[in-house]
Amino acid sequence: MYQVPRNALILMLTAQTLVILPHVMRLPVWLTLLCIGCGLWRVMVYQGRWSFPGKWIKALFVFGGLIGVGFGYGTLLGLEPWVGILIVAFALKLLEMHQLRDAYTVIVLGYFVALTEFLFEQGIPYATYMFLCVTLITASLIGLNQTYLDVRPKDSLKKAFVMLAQAVPLMLVLFVLFPRISPLWTVPLQTNIARTGVSETLSPGDIAELVQSDELAFRATFEGEIPSYRDLYWRGLVLSRFDGPTQTWMQERPGLYGRLLTQESGPVSWQQSMEYLGDPVSYSVMLEPTNRNWMFSLSLPEASDLKQVGMVRDFRFYSFREIRNRFRYELTSHLDYRIDVILSEFWRYRYTLLPENDNPETKRLAASIWASSNGPEEYLSNVLRMYAIGGYAYTLKPPMLTGDTIDEFLTETRRGFCEHFAGSFVYMMRAAGLPARLVVGYQGGEYNQRANYVAVYQFDAHAWAEVWLEGEGWVRVDPTSIVSPERINEGLESAVEEEATFLADVGLSLMKFRSTLWLTDLRLQISAINHYWDAWVVGYTPSVQMTLLNRYLGDVDRKTIGMILLSCFFGLLGITALFLFFKRSQQRLPAIDREYLRYCRILEKQKLPRYFGEGPISYADRVVQQRPDLASAIRAVTDAYIRANFERDEPDDTEQLKKAVRNMRLRAFA
Repeated sequence: MYQVPRNALILMLTAQTLVILPHVMRLPVWLTLLCIGCGLWRVMVYQGRWSFPGKWIKALFVFGGLIGVGFGYGTLLGLEPWVGILIVAFALKLLEMHQLRDAYTVIVLGYFVALTEFLFEQGIPYATYMFLCVTLITASLIGLNQTYLDVRPKDSLKKAFVMLAQAVPLMLVLFVLFPRISPLWTVPLQTNIARTGVSETLSPGDIAELVQSDELAFRATFEGEIPSYRDLYWRGLVLSRFDGPTQTWMQERPGLYGRLLTQESGPVSWQQSMEYLGDPVSYSVMLEPTNRNWMFSLSLPEASDLKQVGMVRDFRFYSFREIRNRFRYELTSHLDYRIDVILSEFWRYRYTLLPENDNPETKRLAASIWASSNGPEEYLSNVLRMYAIGGYAYTLKPPMLTGDTIDEFLTETRRGFCEHFAGSFVYMMRAAGLPARLVVGYQGGEYNQRANYVAVYQFDAHAWAEVWLEGEGWVRVDPTSIVSPERINEGLESAVEEEATFLADVGLSLMKFRSTLWLTDLRLQISAINHYWDAWVVGYTPSVQMTLLNRYLGDVDRKTIGMILLSCFFGLLGITALFLFFKRSQQRLPAIDREYLRYCRILEKQKLPRYFGEGPISYADRVVQQRPDLASAIRAVTDAYIRANFERDEPDDTEQLKKAVRNMRLRAFA
């Protein structure tokens, strides 16, 4: 039976532990315990204390593992269960290493498990960690091919690191030039992993809870001048249905929108209502995974040539696939625009629709203000004036609302967050017969001058209103700006500075120390590095690849790229081969061996060469028979060499050997 070398086994178990460690938070507890138990069992087998598990025990482990994965995740479909099955196979294979090929199988499984981590995380820390794991796995592979006497894991690690370092140039060539193609299969990605972000419904307090997160939502890189902070309204969702029983704003039913504006659909009727005014603003967005379909953009975005993306009737972008990985897209927006100058009777009805029997106080208040107003514009101004002088306050800790939430907010508590003001404003507009809707997204962002982009975080989540006015179309109105202008001009932190509630529910966050300049500078530096990594490594899509190659290589096609790829690949292989061919051995012999070989060369010149495999004593006996005149000198060299190699009783053994060799040379050439 094959015995795995101690060196390889140590590296193999270490690599297995480190590779599985990032998955522990996603694994059922019993699966983690199974991995630990298999590792301990393998150690006991190596020490001879336990025997390998029998056939029936292994079968029990295999079927028990499959059933356990199904119960642990609730399904066998999806990414996480299949990664769990792979980890079960990786752990159980340790108990079946009877042959050398079994050890190779464990190592190959280790490479696959390391690869699966990139399905969940693709940041720089995880990439560095996985490089360490791959180095350990490669070192264990090297250890399998070393002798039992070479039991130092450090030597295997050094060789593995050198091998991977030599592969880096080839890896870079393949990464840059190899065609970026879509996979031949699809895997349902992390379906059970919750992502923070705006949701498709909005109730009082929802955004107030969301803004207690410092998670990154997306980064936007502009071409040219960046718009002012107050103009950064990132449109995401449009909520135009109010559900009375739940007091919740929701999206309109998709079937009412008709045909979407897409690359393949061509012009649609409502596209004619889009009037772009002023200068365009071009930018690209790197959106974090949301497990949702909606995208974020400044208003009013032009229809892009992106595939699998369409513009919805309420003038926002929509991805036909859920965004489960970082998604990069390029847009052009016009901050000055007009849309739906003429609104059909159907949409007038839909955007003024309210439940009949809820929030009666708000409806009476709206009727009172409308009666004292001279037209829609004055009514709108009077409602905003009500927020300004009515004792309303902007806070992240609004009172709990029950029953008719809008009545309670407008007439009693008067303390709320952006969704309270925007939601109640839309309700007031509709109560007076004016078409209005609620828009949810983000407002503002943090400019990073290190990499020239705007980072938008979850605490930048915001809600505002759009009101339809005759001759103007949809007009953005943000009642939050009346109550708390600091929120729109400077950001959330300035708006809630007095009540000190900014990220109050977050334990340790660097965003809390933005007033500390050196810490902020360090955070921005790290964020800039992550941005470049996401843009040029994680976000190196086929379109980005072709844009980069066309910029530096001219107009190239796939055939030209393939020829360049093969030329670079084989060129690097040739350079590496020549380097290894002409490289001299860096291993230096010990001083005593160098002196003894010098002694052998002296005798070789005397026509007394040493035979291959001939030991020092046998060689000395043969030479003495042919040259008895050199007997004393030869015995002196041989004795000094043996003593220096095996006894080492005296510190000057090497010096004695040198003197004996010099004396031998003088006697031989006398």
